[in-house]
Amino acid sequence: MASNDFTPNRRRLVLACGCCALASLATEAVAQRNPPSEDWRATLLQDKRELWLVRDEDELRATYWTATTGFNRDEYQNICWLLRDKRAGRIFPIDRHLLDVLCGVQTWLGRNGHQSPIQINSGYRTMATNRKIEGAARNSQHILGKAADIVVPGVSPVKLAGMASLFGRGGTGFYVGKDFVHVDSGDDRIWIDQRRRTG
Repeated sequence: MASNDFTPNRRRLVLACGCCALASLATEAVAQRNPPSEDWRATLLQDKRELWLVRDEDELRATYWTATTGFNRDEYQNICWLLRDKRAGRIFPIDRHLLDVLCGVQTWLGRNGHQSPIQINSGYRTMATNRKIEGAARNSQHILGKAADIVVPGVSPVKLAGMASLFGRGGTGFYVGKDFVHVDSGDDRIWIDQRRRTG
């Protein structure tokens, strides 16, 4: 898994410019993580990588990689199916780095006493589906199988966005007034959409 430079000060500065509450909760998440080693992100993923995902009526627990057996293609395909474009009925190879982002955040939460599935609102999207999503970027990472819009029951979107951004692998989007957070394995960036949509 390729690593990005971990720059918490820069990340917190960006967060503070967009939303002070997000910055403070991101800082709180860092304080709670109790890193077991200098590279705490790698430690979260070193033994096994598993996901507990829920999407509508579907629930999946999948271990897609372990240190002893390596990558599990069958489990990976099950994850790709859950993250498919449901509207178009299309399955797409999901970027493994995105799975590592989801796994890292879920493992981090679990080690801090919060055992809960990640609810998937949106995963892979065809270009046709993406065009129908209000506010979706034309070059969305969803089209590349590199993004998911997620909810973790019992974790506020602000705190979830802070944790995802501090995990430091790709993009994090926080939408004021919405209950989900966008995470992706594209370029390292953070954005906050403060437009309050209704309806």
